[in-house]
Amino acid sequence: MKKQNSKTLPYTIRDINISDFKGIKNIEVKNLPSEAKWIFLTGENGYGKTSILQAIALGLAGIDQATVGVIEIPHNPEICVTLNNGEKYEVNERSFEKIFKQSRDESNYFKRLACYGSSRLDTYSESSQRVDKNSNISNLFSSQSLLENIELKLSRWYAKQDITEFRNKYETTRKLLMDLLDLYDLKVDINTDKVTYIEQDEEGNPFSPVDFSQLASGYKSIIATMGDMILRLFEAYPENYDPRQLSAIVIIDELDLHFHPKWQKRLPGLFSKYFPNIQFVASTHSPIPLLGAPRGSVFLTVKRTQQEGITVERLNHLESTLSTMTPNLLLDSPIFGYADLFSSQFRKNQYIKTETTTEEVEMNEKIQSKLKKGLSDEKKKQLSKYLKS
Repeated sequence: MKKQNSKTLPYTIRDINISDFKGIKNIEVKNLPSEAKWIFLTGENGYGKTSILQAIALGLAGIDQATVGVIEIPHNPEICVTLNNGEKYEVNERSFEKIFKQSRDESNYFKRLACYGSSRLDTYSESSQRVDKNSNISNLFSSQSLLENIELKLSRWYAKQDITEFRNKYETTRKLLMDLLDLYDLKVDINTDKVTYIEQDEEGNPFSPVDFSQLASGYKSIIATMGDMILRLFEAYPENYDPRQLSAIVIIDELDLHFHPKWQKRLPGLFSKYFPNIQFVASTHSPIPLLGAPRGSVFLTVKRTQQEGITVERLNHLESTLSTMTPNLLLDSPIFGYADLFSSQFRKNQYIKTETTTEEVEMNEKIQSKLKKGLSDEKKKQLSKYLKS
């Protein structure tokens, strides 16, 4: 028997085939590695990153009544997503015909999936009017799609701690959120269903407690997204009480949205640390999340032309050199293709700082200052010309 690679995740995407979906005429991505914890999509605005993510989500989750209510139905789509374990999921014109006839076969679709669009701060409240539960992919298609509310669940689990399932879910989820957000404490008031968050400074000193509405947008995004993901996947794994043990594929559009560069770099590593059995597929406009990408991550760049429509290229050669690249190099590379790196305030004959850290800049300025001391005016002019060249 062939020994299974210990790095292989339970569910990862191997092949993607998309035809006649929105601006996609035909896309084929083959032989993606089973150990890839992250698949990143980059490309300019309007090039089709979101369309590709939506196609992947539809291919895996299929079409159901909740999905039909929030998407624009494409004409004769052909989507096939194959996982590295050999499972194959497809959506085509017949899939739409079946859903209109109320004959969807649930066994043909991937249930361990959660998807998030660029609008992911709003969650259900007790007073929210909801007739039908949103599908696992609705938020990727509609900004009006609300996420599951982890705060309400934490309060209910806390109130039922005499039951093993709820006690374990409360303790593991609370600890995960505290670690993920680097909180000093997280408290639940079962009388009001309110959760308060106590942040801390770099020395570990606590700030005043705040509720969800008072948090920064980046924190809100993590709590809303990860909370929704945990609750949906708990439904797929009813016997599992620990979020760290959940296996799934999670799709996130615009991963960098709402986050400071420090958090952008931390996110991929943090998500993979606390959800080690999940593959994440994400789009980004920023090079910073790529600096935090775990080894073995895959990078796809999306392009669009009138003749070919939306196309995808895997940047294999850059996957092995990413560890030595700076943000400037990433921006200038085919991952982003952004060659105009200079400030708009730049003027001809100005000295361009090519150092990689502010410490290097300060050191070089000190060296230049020492070199200029004691030099004649003519020598100073020559040195200045050399530094500007």
